[in-house]
Amino acid sequence: MSRRAAARGLRLRAQRWSDAGSVSVEAAVLVPGVLFVGLLIIAGARISSAQQAVDNAAAAAARAASLARSPAAAHQAGTAVARERLGREGLTCRTSSVSVDAGQIAVGRSGLVRASVTCQVPLGDLALPLPGGRTITGTFTSPTDPYRGTP
Repeated sequence: MSRRAAARGLRLRAQRWSDAGSVSVEAAVLVPGVLFVGLLIIAGARISSAQQAVDNAAAAAARAASLARSPAAAHQAGTAVARERLGREGLTCRTSSVSVDAGQIAVGRSGLVRASVTCQVPLGDLALPLPGGRTITGTFTSPTDPYRGTP
């Protein structure tokens, strides 16, 4: 075999086994995976932020309800404060509900008030194959002051 034929054979082998174009194949395989992981991180951050906002709303509702003088006033105050707090936090809920258990409220007695806030956070706008949303619930219990409203 002549040198010329040997050199041509090496060039042919080099052309057959070259890795030209492999970067575009790697990118085509890796980029969707990296984007998916990034969207999952964003969804986790959104859920975590929503959980914190719902917990804050439940705590504020329980505190506001514990200052009321009657169970009806406690329910009204707790619901109003929870909805206001969710709005101030900028949390968009598809559906939300506020429950205030103020059965132990009476002037001159100590007791507990429990507030529970539920919010369904939409996740469909993240372009992930996740179902419509995630339901998040926050609950807080606050003691009542037995001396509130007494002279």
